[in-house]
Amino acid sequence: MATELETCLNCEHPLEDHYQFCPECGQEARASAGSLKDFFRNFLSDYFTFDSKFMRSFAPLLVKPGFLTNEFFAGRRVRYIPPLRLYIFVSIVFFLVLSVLGNNDTTTTESAFWDAFFGSYLPKVFFVLLPLFALILHLLYLRRPPTYIHHFVFALHYHANLFLLTLAYLLISEIFASFDQIIVNQILSSAFALWFLGYLFIAIKQVYHQSFGRTFLKWLLLLIVYGGVLFVVVSASLLVLTSQSV
Repeated sequence: MATELETCLNCEHPLEDHYQFCPECGQEARASAGSLKDFFRNFLSDYFTFDSKFMRSFAPLLVKPGFLTNEFFAGRRVRYIPPLRLYIFVSIVFFLVLSVLGNNDTTTTESAFWDAFFGSYLPKVFFVLLPLFALILHLLYLRRPPTYIHHFVFALHYHANLFLLTLAYLLISEIFASFDQIIVNQILSSAFALWFLGYLFIAIKQVYHQSFGRTFLKWLLLLIVYGGVLFVVVSASLLVLTSQSV
């Protein structure tokens, strides 16, 4: 149960009957009994903005490459989840599910190693890779007006999409694997890989507005350079983790 308040409990600003939130500090204009439902609703609202922004952000993130980046720099930002918050939320869910799927009843040295890598090291690795991805884009588009932050926002949106679709693939593949449909999983993995590559190409074309030929060349260079960086960073992380496990 919740009761209406005459003054805000946070800042003591006078409240009128029709106020849903305090006009001074923004706190909810009601006193809650502190139910578990209210606790989780406030948590999700405060940290992940689970309201109408959710569908307005996640739908285009999945099917409209470059859309959220263009909207952000066009100044239409309030209606969507901010890029960094969106990335953090998707990555938390992704690595959480990844750790759950990788968990099994048999604990071996090898399984503990990979649990540590995917659960602890890989999230940190991507916080290094994100600015590097943006830096590569910045170097590829030195003659273009966008600043580094433009490329960084693009990187946040692309990697959020990457995690979200990989998460969908992992969950779907788990279902097919339970029925021993290995061939279906192989086809599915190829389809998702093509989607990742195509999504990146379309996103670059939509955001940077260059010709098909220039976009293809820079897309290819981005894949080659970023693939090399990804290999080096992940390999270095595995070496560090291996040395600590010995």
